Amino acid sequence: MNKLLLAAGLLACSSSVFASETSKTVSVDQETLLLSTADFTPITTVWAGRTVVTGYQALVNVEGAQSALFFDANGEVSARWYASNFGLVTKLSCNGIPVGMSKAYGKRVDGQSTPAQPTVTELRKGVQGCTQLKIELSKEGSLSRQFYTRIQDISFAVAVKGFNSPQGAL
Repeated sequence: MNKLLLAAGLLACSSSVFASETSKTVSVDQETLLLSTADFTPITTVWAGRTVVTGYQALVNVEGAQSALFFDANGEVSARWYASNFGLVTKLSCNGIPVGMSKAYGKRVDGQSTPAQPTVTELRKGVQGCTQLKIELSKEGSLSRQFYTRIQDISFAVAVKGFNSPQGAL
């Protein structure tokens, strides 16, 4: 049993090293960064003896931060056909400081699924130290609902524009 735990620990460490080497970067006032399902890691908890994916997160490096930044993020998150009625909370934070959030809903009506389409557009001052943007996509509802909502695809775009303005002006 100890050997199995050790092997699992080594595998987890090696995958986190690999993830940090392939991190994405968004440069201020440059092109929009496109993220896909592969760029997000699951957020999990244990429910009824099983591991439940309650959301996803992506860490994005930020280069060229200025005194004020305009964050423009949007995307589509779709679930499997049998669980496509779901709520999704999207949060953006820079170095742990919240910069924006949105709530969107995926729906299934008359046999047709519509993905959740989160959108966050926020202007924040005093973020010149922003070096890492965290994008969190959290399934909303009870753990039971989160368990049965199976996210199938994530497509997300992030752009950051800068404003260097004198103190108090914008």
